[in-house]
Amino acid sequence: MLSRWRHIGKMLLVAVLVISCTSCARWRDAKAVVSEADSLLVHHKIVTRDTAALNFVINILDGPLGHIFARDELAKAYYFMGRNFYYANDFATAAEYYIQCDRMNPSDPMYKGRINSCMGFICKQDSCFEEALEFYLRSSCAFKESGNEWYYAHNLLNVAEQHVCLCEYAKADSVLQIASSYDIDSAYYADIVDIKALALYNQEMYDSALVCLLRIKNTPRPIEARCYSYMKIMHCYEFLHQLDNTIIYAEYIISNSKNPAYRSNAYFFLIEAEKVNQDMQRVVNYSHLREDENRNIRTPNESCAQATMKFKAYLNDIDYTNLIISIVAALFVVLSIGIWLVYKCYRGVLQKHAKEKQDRRDLLARRIYDHSIYFMSNKVWQDYKKLREFANSHFDNMFYRLEDAYHLSEQEMKICLMVLLEYSNKQMAEILFVQPNTISKAKSKIAKQLNTSSAELRASLLDILV
Repeated sequence: MLSRWRHIGKMLLVAVLVISCTSCARWRDAKAVVSEADSLLVHHKIVTRDTAALNFVINILDGPLGHIFARDELAKAYYFMGRNFYYANDFATAAEYYIQCDRMNPSDPMYKGRINSCMGFICKQDSCFEEALEFYLRSSCAFKESGNEWYYAHNLLNVAEQHVCLCEYAKADSVLQIASSYDIDSAYYADIVDIKALALYNQEMYDSALVCLLRIKNTPRPIEARCYSYMKIMHCYEFLHQLDNTIIYAEYIISNSKNPAYRSNAYFFLIEAEKVNQDMQRVVNYSHLREDENRNIRTPNESCAQATMKFKAYLNDIDYTNLIISIVAALFVVLSIGIWLVYKCYRGVLQKHAKEKQDRRDLLARRIYDHSIYFMSNKVWQDYKKLREFANSHFDNMFYRLEDAYHLSEQEMKICLMVLLEYSNKQMAEILFVQPNTISKAKSKIAKQLNTSSAELRASLLDILV
């Protein structure tokens, strides 16, 4: 019977070891996938598109142990999955993965910056500028912590842009001043001018905004950034009643931009220009093309609105998950038990130290009482040098210690010694040839220096001297 139980025990042990080894191997594979994806992003600026591998990572690591021991890898997997859904214009699903990534609070500040920047960008697309600003501020803190100046500087522009959209022009200007201190490249400078032009445009200073935008129109920049700038140029010309000047910019946007919102705007200005020229055939053609672009906008906009709703809920309930609450509660319980055990272990030691201190106080008080006869004569108090030597010799260097620590005068030192000898104010006044009221004031002054009260002066002196 015993041998049978041993055999069963061995089988169970082998099963546990096999399961453990298999789990460890799967964890290693999952971490290897994330490591490879991280390397692609850092060294080649490429986001992995292997969603099957990322799903494998999430399935393996998304659990209590993964949240503790593979938090960074799991956060990165969520981030990459979110980016993939974003590229597919499924912003609502991307938002879920972005939120999961941010909840994991990755230790790498670059990923914290990237994820908050992505969430801010989606909120900006849906014109939720307050939420976008909050996410961009968080990403700025993370990028600054990472030490990456390029990301930090560019994120400052996002912060400034949201301030402009919220009509907070003074704040936007202060952020742009910081951003201007970074010498990145000509495209970065053009982006700064672009935001300043947006601020002028929002304040209906169309001439000044147009001057800024025309100054950077030929600066080498990414296509979509240039198209965004050209779109604002067209709007400035519209308010200045110069529609003919918008045609060249509209045609450039239609030829180069892939953003349906930009293209729809460009067709609008072509339609308006052709209405002035009374070419109705072109007006009809451009209207049909604009309808097509508007249809391309609707679906992403709906998904973007769903995503921003999730982000708003996330910001309003930023206490993360019940798991963190449970962990904090468990830590609190463990800490409380630990403190109780430490107190229980050292309570005897504390009591012993307190008793030893009290014994030393009693011994000093006894020695003072035993030598009190020496001070019976008033002549003793007149010779401060002898009085000082006697007190230092018999009362544990009393004068040295009080003089060094509190810089008391001769009169104050005598009063301290008399307090220890339990003399009354009247006795002190007779010995020192002063009024009792003067003694009371002197005791109050000494007590203040010793951070105590006159009533507790003797006990405080004994505590200092033991």
